[in-house]
Parts: sequence; C-alpha cells; structure tokens
Amino acid sequence: MPVLTIVGALWGDEGKGKVTDAVNEEADLIVKTNGGANAGTTYVVGDKQVILHLLPSGVLRKKRSLLAQNIVMRPELLCKELEEFNWDVDLGIDPRLHVTLPYHLALDYAREKAADIKAKGDNKTSGGAIGTTLSGIGPTYEQQKSRAGIRFCDLCGDETKLKAKVKSNYEYVKGIISQLGLEMVMPDRKIIEGKYIIEDVPLTLEQCEELAVESGKKLKKYMADVSSEVYDAVKAGKKVVLQGAQGTLLDIAFGNYPKVTSSDVRAPAVYTAVGIPAFPMKVVGIVKAYPTKVGSGPVVTCLDCQKWPVDESVSDPVAKLIRGRGKEFGATTGRARRVGWPDMVVLKYSQQLNGFTDIALTRFDLLCDINPLKVCTAYEIDGKTTDKYPGWDLDALARAKPVYTEIEGFPDISNVRKYEDLPSGAKKFVELIEKTTGAPVSIISVGPERNQTIFRDFKAFE
Repeated sequence: MPVLTIVGALWGDEGKGKVTDAVNEEADLIVKTNGGANAGTTYVVGDKQVILHLLPSGVLRKKRSLLAQNIVMRPELLCKELEEFNWDVDLGIDPRLHVTLPYHLALDYAREKAADIKAKGDNKTSGGAIGTTLSGIGPTYEQQKSRAGIRFCDLCGDETKLKAKVKSNYEYVKGIISQLGLEMVMPDRKIIEGKYIIEDVPLTLEQCEELAVESGKKLKKYMADVSSEVYDAVKAGKKVVLQGAQGTLLDIAFGNYPKVTSSDVRAPAVYTAVGIPAFPMKVVGIVKAYPTKVGSGPVVTCLDCQKWPVDESVSDPVAKLIRGRGKEFGATTGRARRVGWPDMVVLKYSQQLNGFTDIALTRFDLLCDINPLKVCTAYEIDGKTTDKYPGWDLDALARAKPVYTEIEGFPDISNVRKYEDLPSGAKKFVELIEKTTGAPVSIISVGPERNQTIFRDFKAFE
C-alpha cells in the first residue's frame, strides 16, 4: 500500500513524532492533515529536540511536505518556524486551507473565560470550560463552516479584499465578545516559576490587518494544490505519509464532545481532509503506554483525582513519577498533563473507529520499575460492568469506576532492541494490547532516540 496514515489512539500527545519521523525515511511525500498550532509535535534528532507546531515532519529529512486543506494555519507562527529553517524547506500549502488570525484567539479566550466563570471552575463532566490551548482553532473552523473564513488563497490575494474580510470578521468577533461582557484581548501565555500564566494583551484591527497582509506576502510562494499533488503521487506509485494531529478521543464527532478539538481526527477522515479517493491505506495507531490528557473532561483511569488543571498535592505517586519521567507537559502550553493507568476500554473503542492495521507502542520504557502495573479492562457504571466505551456520555464516564487487571512490572528496557529480549511482564502488556485491538504491536519505542525502537516485521509500505 503506497499510503500510510498515523493516528493518535487516545487523547493526543502519544509520541507520534518519533514514529512519523521513522516512516518518513522511506516516504516521498509527507502530508499534515488536520489541526493547527494547538498541537506541538516533539522530535529528537541526534542530541537536538525539535518542536514543530505547523510544519509537517518531512522537513526534518528534507522531504516534500504539504499542509492539506483541513489544517487551520496561524501564518505568523508558520513564518517563525520557516525562519528557523532559513525558509529552505520543500513546502506546499493548499489554497483552500483556512487561516487563524488574532481575533480567533481572542474569541477562544473569551469563551473559555465565560464558561469557566459560569461553571465556577467545575469542568469534570460536560459543563464548564473545555480547556483549549487558546489557539483559536475552534473559531477558525467555525468560520470555515459559516463560509465567512479567510483561506490561504485570500491571504495571498488582493490586499484590499483581504483587509475588507479581516475587518468584517474582526468586528463580528468583537460583537460576540462584547455580549459576553468581556474585552477584545489576546491571551499571552507564559510559564513563570513553573506556573502557567495568561496575561491579557489588547488587540486592534490594525494589528490583524498588518499581520495578514505581511504574512501573505511571505508565504505566497508555497501555494500548491495539495489534493492534486497527492492524487498524482499515489497514482504514480509514490509513497505517501498522512500525518494526523491530536488523538481519537479528541475527534469532533466521536471524541468526548464537547471536550474535543474542532477537526476530524480518525483515520477515515484523512481522505476528505486531503481531497483524495479512498486509496488502500495502512493505518498505524500510536498508543502511549499510559494515557495522558491536556484539558478538562473525564479520564476514567486518571491518577490525578480528575483535577484540571493538575494539582499534584492530591495526585497519586505513580502519576507524579510518570509525569516527571516523561516530562508530561504540553508542547504548546507547558501545562501539566493528567496521567492515568493504561485503559483497554478506550483502546478498543479507538480501534473500532480507526481500523488500525498496526500498533506503535510508545514511551513503554517509562513504565519500568512500577510493580504491579494496573491495566483497565472494563468499567463499572451505575453497578453494571461493561467493556464498551460511551464516548458521547461524559456524565456516565465521570461516574465510571475502572476494573483493573494486574500485570507484573519489569525493569529498565531502554537498551532492548529485540522483542524476544523483553521481560515477561512487558510481553504480557504487549499481548494484552494485541488481544484488545486484533492488530499487531509492530513498533515498540523504548526511549526517545531514533535507535531506541523495536521493529517487529513492520513494513511501512507494502
């Protein structure tokens, strides 16, 4: 199969970067399919750590890299990333792609503040703030659907028409924010002495207009019809990687609505995201050895008392241990992620939605020396036991109690390079994932470096 897609199986932050980088070595074309600057992907190249928010991972191997129409793009951040590569990347941006401008962030920020005030900070179930990254993602997709958005072709087109659209949207957003009783301000996110701080920065129409016009001039040379380019590449037998963002439980339709992102995350959605027919496709599900989540909403196996933001004074020692080992803090916001025991109920649901042909197990080494390991295999909800995941019912998930199976722990595995050499507890964990999904665990990451990976008869393109 010449097409391979990579999908986060849980709530995102699964380590897609390392797996994507590994398969890119064989690829001719790498296409980012959804999301925007809200999702930072971390790559380790030699002794250097690189975090990309918008650029596809192919730029790290100097491969042809594309941004599909379902991306929402903050132009000033893309320019900043391109500057770090001295603008020397083989990049194509679809003209249909929608652009996130500062007023989208202002609206995102205002809505989160208003929702949190109304819920009095209680965000455990379906109420209250979502816990977005305040990156303007939802408002951008919202304007796309209402046919009022600004596309990349507009950003690079007639300056007078562009300014008129920016003004119309700015005034529309300002009106909504005024109705909420709030000011037109941008969120300035900072980490000060380990604390996540947001400061208000006034936002003017002139700032939005200038940003749009200047970034359009800089980015115009990268415009490309991504749909046609990918179609032609597949028909010509070239190898294409479709790189998704976020994770399945954040999918706008099948995730934990409304505590979700604003795009379709599941593997089948990539066809529409890119604009190609349903070519045969290998689907690699990225499964972190333990679930984490940024943002509010229930995580049944949560070891942080469902607290959001995380309050480590009430966290389980295992959560603190894993969070410290894995540096589990958002690449975009710096916020601490909630940590939970492995959950097979969620994973079974994710397989149903994506149809994984392969599983890539990441951060497996971070579970070493935890004995026993607890793995959730069912939920108890209102006195009834089930292995079905009611992803639409956040109130039921908030009441759910995990039913655990215990697996013997294992020592450090960071130097293991063959599956046969893994300790018995580690193998039992892998076998449970395979039994749950019906898909082979063909990639096992035992450390951050490129060579700290076990491949089990894995072929990216067949």
